[in-house]
Amino acid sequence: MSNSTRTVTGVAELCALPPVDKWQILDALSVAAEEFELNHRTLSVLRALITFLPAREITAELNSCIVFPSNRTLSERLHGMPESTLRRHLAKLVKLGIISRHDSANRKRFARRGSEIAYGFDLSPLAVHASHIESTAQTLKLLTQECQKLRDDIACLRRNLMEQGMHSDDELLLTSQRLLRRKLSKTELLEMHTQLINRLRAAPQSPTETQQMSAKHTQNERHIQTKSKSTFDSEEITATETRYENKQQHQTGTTASFSNPSLVEVLEICREYSSYFTETPRSWTDLHRMIARLVPMIGIEVPVYWQAERTMGREVAASTVLCILERLPQIHNPGGYLRQLSKRAEKGLFSLAPMISALKRADRLSADNYLAANPQTA
Repeated sequence: MSNSTRTVTGVAELCALPPVDKWQILDALSVAAEEFELNHRTLSVLRALITFLPAREITAELNSCIVFPSNRTLSERLHGMPESTLRRHLAKLVKLGIISRHDSANRKRFARRGSEIAYGFDLSPLAVHASHIESTAQTLKLLTQECQKLRDDIACLRRNLMEQGMHSDDELLLTSQRLLRRKLSKTELLEMHTQLINRLRAAPQSPTETQQMSAKHTQNERHIQTKSKSTFDSEEITATETRYENKQQHQTGTTASFSNPSLVEVLEICREYSSYFTETPRSWTDLHRMIARLVPMIGIEVPVYWQAERTMGREVAASTVLCILERLPQIHNPGGYLRQLSKRAEKGLFSLAPMISALKRADRLSADNYLAANPQTA
């Protein structure tokens, strides 16, 4: 273990430490492997040793959790790892203080029948240092989440700068693109994030679209006439959606709320996914895995879909992608269209219901047209 690891001395103190679950502490050590200078092969040797411990829990009492497999048995459990490699990884585990040796006089590993005496590798140091291992793993998990959030924000900032007119060949955009391909520290990500924020603030803002006022001689009051032209390189929001949202606003006095779609209903009307995948999703979890593979196939950037998940919810976002897939030939820029829907969702102006209804009507119309052209099949 590292020098910062707390050393516990005294039998009484060791006995006072609580036992730990052997698989939970192994998972925590896997998360913090880099911090403890461990690689995946050393961890696999430790996992193999743990499998020889019958009990689920590891106690902190010295020599209380001894396993005694031979090198040949360990090698077989590790799918034929050479014994020279195995000895090297065992020595590293001992050197780091993750396990300790309890050797017999001839350094053989065995246990005496009818006796509690055993010689081999003691796993109790895992329980002794469990608190330090788990706290380190938790810190690294939080750091990983923060770094992932920064990476997502950097991707969004790059997109916003390009929407403001910055060319993709700009040195800052190229540098940030290269850096995102690497595993960066939080400091490096923060530095790049700050540079992009400063550039975005300095960039000239595109003029906001002014509201056009129109009046008729037969009316005494003015009304707002909005443009129907989309600001994205995508299709316009349909009149069906607008009428549905206006209806929701009139009924509730607020913006339209999201409705959780039924998976069966979505899959009944959205069947184009079968052109890409042979399996049928049986749950939302299956659909999310499928959408993760489908999104880049149809030209939607992964950060754009993540933003849709945050604003719409995972189920609504996944269903929306399936609806977009149904109308893909009519949508020039699927990514831009999903961005526009996400912005409407942020304002509470998006619902999946009109998209599902429109697809149902289109499906019925297509069936009616087919029957009219082929009356013999009716």
